[in-house]
Amino acid sequence: MEYYQAIQNRTGQTVAVINEHVPTLKVGATDSAALLALADGLSPLPQIRDNALADFDGANNAENQGFLIVQRLDLALPQSAEGELDDTVAAESALVDLLQPAYSIVPRTTEFALARGLKVVSALNKINAFLTAQVPPRAPITAGGKGVADLVAAMNAQPALEQTVEDRDVDVTTARTNLRTSAATVDRLNKRFYDKLVAESRSNPALAAALDDIETEGSNMPGTLGIREILQGGVNGLQLLVSYENGTFTTDATSTIEWMVVGVDTDFTHSAPVDPSGNALGPFTVGQVVKLRTRVTNSNGTTTRSVRTLTILNPNP
Repeated sequence: MEYYQAIQNRTGQTVAVINEHVPTLKVGATDSAALLALADGLSPLPQIRDNALADFDGANNAENQGFLIVQRLDLALPQSAEGELDDTVAAESALVDLLQPAYSIVPRTTEFALARGLKVVSALNKINAFLTAQVPPRAPITAGGKGVADLVAAMNAQPALEQTVEDRDVDVTTARTNLRTSAATVDRLNKRFYDKLVAESRSNPALAAALDDIETEGSNMPGTLGIREILQGGVNGLQLLVSYENGTFTTDATSTIEWMVVGVDTDFTHSAPVDPSGNALGPFTVGQVVKLRTRVTNSNGTTTRSVRTLTILNPNP
């Protein structure tokens, strides 16, 4: 159960008590029918949020896959160049030295990968020009069938991928805010109606007894566990690497990560205990659409977090 569902459930309970015992009760100009309509109005908002999350996860994964392509070429092309060049030949040894500025940058992030890539491209342009001028001409430097042009293309694509991540992140924030704001409005009305019901119950024993049918705070339901990021990687680049939001893991509850493959599974039939440091799921196959969610259970009940969706990309395009 998500937080908004608890609010909707309480609304149904509150409206039922109002209609049975005090059907004319209002909070300001809001009657029980209007309260129920507001609660029903929450229903499409979670799907909008989930769609925004799916778009964000897809954009984030695409940016990460782009980074990995740049990173692999950053590492492989200089190594291939060193294998091609003979450092006992003065001219070729000088070309090997051109790679040293690139080696000083470890491409562990997109920023560093792009910075290293610029230096690799500059060095390879000099090296390739030398190789093609030889008699007979020698082939330009490649690794895995990819060369400097592929590295340049991957680097040029990266800023747009990063901007898309930021744009989709704004969409998620907007969708989450709309749901939370609307849910908070209904929650406040629920509590105001409850206060008025309590006041009315002082002279209405049947109403006083019915108030027990309205679930209030204090049930000690477990908190939800948030997924921070889902990235494709791991074994053959086909696992999903899941990390969690700081401060949302609860040690005194049972936390699981659940997933399903769209078109293969009918529900969230797969699960694994949550590792607070992160989980590696799969491997999956290229093109599969995977849905994930977290579930936290204690003796008082179960909470789930919003569904996240990711399409498995080809890790070696």
